[in-house]
Amino acid sequence: MTSPLPPHAKIALLICDPTSQDFIDGYGNITNLFTSLYTRFLLRLAGDQEVSPAGVPALPGPVVVSSFNIDTYRAIDGELPTNVDEYNSIIVSGSGHSANDTDAWIGKLAEFLNDTAVRHPKVRLIGVCFGHQIISRSVFAGKLEVGVNPKGWEIGPYNVTLNAVGKRLFTGATSLNIEMFHHDAVFKVPTFRSVPKDTPHIWGSSEKTTCQGIISLYEDAEDRGKLDVDNIHIFTSQGHPELSQGMTLDLLNLYEEEVGPEAVKEARARIDNFKGTIDWYQLTKLMWAISTRHTIDLPASGGEDDLTADDEETPKVEAPKVEWSKLKKSNEGVFVLVL
Repeated sequence: MTSPLPPHAKIALLICDPTSQDFIDGYGNITNLFTSLYTRFLLRLAGDQEVSPAGVPALPGPVVVSSFNIDTYRAIDGELPTNVDEYNSIIVSGSGHSANDTDAWIGKLAEFLNDTAVRHPKVRLIGVCFGHQIISRSVFAGKLEVGVNPKGWEIGPYNVTLNAVGKRLFTGATSLNIEMFHHDAVFKVPTFRSVPKDTPHIWGSSEKTTCQGIISLYEDAEDRGKLDVDNIHIFTSQGHPELSQGMTLDLLNLYEEEVGPEAVKEARARIDNFKGTIDWYQLTKLMWAISTRHTIDLPASGGEDDLTADDEETPKVEAPKVEWSKLKKSNEGVFVLVL
């Protein structure tokens, strides 16, 4: 039996949110959340006792600790890796900002992600929430757009229906319950323009959001028409595997004014009435496999239809009109998005 733990996985985590001190006091910072997420996953994978997602867990066994290392970069402060090729993967965190905001750090991050995808393809890119959105609009410009979701906020547990691509990624599942906290969403551009970048494939949708995440394969995998975990270059999720129900509720309380009374009421009712199981483990298992190139027991390959099924099954919704031009350099040499 193959060990679930690679010799050592080196991961860069890009922090895109300042994070409220009240939240940090209760659950830790973003680095703590993702460290806890992978630790809980590996402990469960190894058959150890499940640990609580609330707070920072007790120090795990040395085999788990030595299996991965997360280096933190505060992208929100303009800090990004310079030694990109040293990492197995880069994770882009969530944020209270929009991927379409004109802040200089967002433009710099977008340029960095595009450059990494093109010039450092061996490094896997993984995006969560804002990370999903900024990767979509920077790496897949002309194919995907980001805008305010006309159907409103998604907060709390939502059921994500898997299309054929998603069913191949998450073996045996037809849907996943995932924690959400977002207002912006990713949309397909109705007519793709010719862009010399990888092709994004949507893997699932919910009642409010038609694109709950994307994968992009390496060029040779596209040619073969295979869906193989080892061939996935980019993976994103609109939902948050690192959030628990309690975390989501506390975030809702912190951002109640921004979210608005109607959306807050709907979200609280959704959280209170949810009786299912949050599928954090399935989502984290895939993230781990992609980010470490350690496939565990995920499916090895698929048929020719895997890469086109998302186009057939995912509803086409035109994004709200967002007029923005390509990235341009400011006087300070920082790339900014000109709206």
